[in-house]
Amino acid sequence: MCWWLKTPTRPYSPEEIDAVRRFVEDGGGLLLIGEHTDVYGTSRHLNAVAGQFGFSFRFDCLFGIDTVFDEHFENPLVPHPILQHMPPLDFATSCSIDPGTSSGRAVIRGTGLKNKLADYHVDNFYPQTDDEAEMRYGAFVQLWSMRHGRGRVVAFSDSTQFSNFCIMDSARPSCSWACWSG
Repeated sequence: MCWWLKTPTRPYSPEEIDAVRRFVEDGGGLLLIGEHTDVYGTSRHLNAVAGQFGFSFRFDCLFGIDTVFDEHFENPLVPHPILQHMPPLDFATSCSIDPGTSSGRAVIRGTGLKNKLADYHVDNFYPQTDDEAEMRYGAFVQLWSMRHGRGRVVAFSDSTQFSNFCIMDSARPSCSWACWSG
């Protein structure tokens, strides 16, 4: 059995968080779907669950080094089992995942990227896309997988892939691949 938690707009209670952790420990699968910038507290609420497993979603946006909104992902020659049947994917703007102290592995590690932290001066927290000195450049984790107890946890960093306007856009490779079944 698999549970999906996608961009929660209200905090989980301690009892709910404990139930999720026990579900995974007892052999369940958990897919956490995060979003950039923590708008409506979504990343904060999701991190209350992710923290039980030692990792977190960062409050940032990832962009390509040279082209801001063109981040294309193709499977490597030998992909992780989760990605074996996934078509090419165009990220819509993801956040990055901090593996923290968890013992997992990066399923998608985007390279040639830069990040920009959330801008709390605008309503949607979405930062301007211009380059600034404090940005980090390089590789960032965008899909994280780990085992916990008898179960597994997968964290994906681009909730926009699951939006109506993204899934219905046939011109753009999307995450409509039903990304994980457990």
